[in-house]
Amino acid sequence: MKDIDEMTDTIELLKKGIKKQLESAIVTLQLIHQHEECPENISKMLYNQIGVLVFCNEELDKLFKYLNFLDGLIDYIS
Repeated sequence: MKDIDEMTDTIELLKKGIKKQLESAIVTLQLIHQHEECPENISKMLYNQIGVLVFCNEELDKLFKYLNFLDGLIDYIS
């Protein structure tokens, strides 16, 4: 059981790390996008990239929710 608990802790740590890195990238791109010296063509590209990253972040939330549900279901069946 110890190995399973350690693996679960590692997976949770990875999930949190992925989310934090993605959110950090979104914030960084937003700051660059909002800077007055950012050229318009770059600003438009950043706007699109920010949208994609926000979408990915939302999909990750859903995926992690389903994975947690699946883990609970597996525990219940076991």
